[in-house]
Amino acid sequence: MLDELARIILRVCFWLKARTRSVVFNVPCEPPYVERLAVKTWALHCLLIVASASIHVDCAFAQAVSPSDANVPKIVPPSKSGLAPRKLVDGVMTVVGADQNSEDTALGPYDLGFVAEHPELEWTAPDFPENKPHFASPSETLLSMSREVILRHDVWGLEFSFKPARLIEVDVPQRSGKMQRKVVWYLIYKVRYTGKDLLPKTENVVGSDVPEPPESVRFESVRFLPRFTIVSKERNLNIDAQILPSAKEAIAKRERVGKPIYDHIEIGKLDIAVTSTEKDNAVWGVATWMDVDPRLDFFAIDVRGLTNAYKIRMDTDGKKNFDRKTLRVYFWRPGDSIDESKDRILLGLPALENRERLDYYLQQFNLQERLDYQWIYR
Repeated sequence: MLDELARIILRVCFWLKARTRSVVFNVPCEPPYVERLAVKTWALHCLLIVASASIHVDCAFAQAVSPSDANVPKIVPPSKSGLAPRKLVDGVMTVVGADQNSEDTALGPYDLGFVAEHPELEWTAPDFPENKPHFASPSETLLSMSREVILRHDVWGLEFSFKPARLIEVDVPQRSGKMQRKVVWYLIYKVRYTGKDLLPKTENVVGSDVPEPPESVRFESVRFLPRFTIVSKERNLNIDAQILPSAKEAIAKRERVGKPIYDHIEIGKLDIAVTSTEKDNAVWGVATWMDVDPRLDFFAIDVRGLTNAYKIRMDTDGKKNFDRKTLRVYFWRPGDSIDESKDRILLGLPALENRERLDYYLQQFNLQERLDYQWIYR
């Protein structure tokens, strides 16, 4: 059909050419009129030729992309933003492997305080003249067994990959119902469950449990219940991530990871299946913050929930505190409070030649050397 239309247009072009010659040489009128008519006719002639050439190109392109052509390359399906997913090169994302070790499977030794609070459990005189049971070993009493107890539990962990924190300007709805332009700080990341978990083992030897090397186990899936916190000693900041749906949509369009991106509440509802060589079950997420001090130039982001490892810390007054194993990632931002969204955030600490200034950065988090990230308990 396109070829037939092209032939018709060419016939019209030839007719216009012949008609122009007839008008120029046979019409008895003033030369300026003849010149204007010839110019207009030739212009129309040129436009028709261009249209005909365009039709031929379209026809050839349609034949080139015909489904019957076996050499047609596969088209990458576009994302919701209308753009194809972005393929990241090696090194763009920092990968922190799951950090399980045998020390995390054992806690203690601790005295069980709730038993020590009951002095009536003591085997004392006059009921027991020798301050011990008549027919049992003192080590078998409830009070003895509650002292120096080792608590053992299985430990699982997630692999955490992330890009350096970034800034973006988005319209955020306010309580008044109006939209306000805000600078949003965000951390784009993905988590993967590799299944290299540890299960404690003990062997009973003469009535006592002797620890053995932990056994490697794998669960079908785990859940990531994260908590992201921006920490800055310099600016006295301790800000938990916020849920910003409008920002998450804008970030998804900007990053184009090719998969759904979840906030820190949505991702906690997902069962993250174990990743194998046949299937990668990585899940993408984003943590967002708003109204961060624009003067901030050195900070850390604490990521909790990547493992169930924890420690029990005793206060001076004997109170127990449960500190969770946390990944702390360090960043620095060489900028100021002007045009905040245009500043670039870099991973780790700056490699400064000025030792005084470098020591100042290290002292912010009691570091002895430059680090990109580390595991802490908090």
